[in-house]
Amino acid sequence: MKHNLFSEGKSEQESLVIQAQEGDRQAFMRLFQAVQQSLYRAACVILQNDQDAYDATQEAALKAFRFLRSLRQPQFFKTWITRILINECRGILREKRKMSYYPDMNDWHINLREAAGAEINVLEAVNHLTFNYRTVVVLRYLDGYSQKEIARILGCPIGTVKSRINLALRKLKEGLEVQDFPKPQSEEGHHAL
Repeated sequence: MKHNLFSEGKSEQESLVIQAQEGDRQAFMRLFQAVQQSLYRAACVILQNDQDAYDATQEAALKAFRFLRSLRQPQFFKTWITRILINECRGILREKRKMSYYPDMNDWHINLREAAGAEINVLEAVNHLTFNYRTVVVLRYLDGYSQKEIARILGCPIGTVKSRINLALRKLKEGLEVQDFPKPQSEEGHHAL
């Protein structure tokens, strides 16, 4: 089983954040390595392009290192860096719209099985959601953030998060029915969506 700072007691994580804030680059590297895969996976699904996801993840790391001293509560490092990543993804999408850049269809389909390790039909449907809906789905169901944490990451009220999750799930259900994908089953055998 892989060692994960964020599943352990908070004291080691908080200690590393404090060390990194004091300029310890090795402490920052340990913190970043603990979240790097999760950040990259989220960026892949949000941006739908491997290279853009890599760029967003690297930019998030650089900004997190540069502004780490502004983090007042070390226990929220993962939430804080995820918010930085989401803002980077937003910026990349904004730039693409500004440039009127339309990638060919091959760029839109990442290897979803490798990126998220989940059912491909559901993830293909997630790829068709708008940025706001795709983001809450990724944060909630792929990264396991609570609704309260998502609200903190996105800087919006928890009611907005609940609404977006609800609407996203409804759109996913409709999308799976339209595309005639089999609906995902819950553990009890009922349809999950």
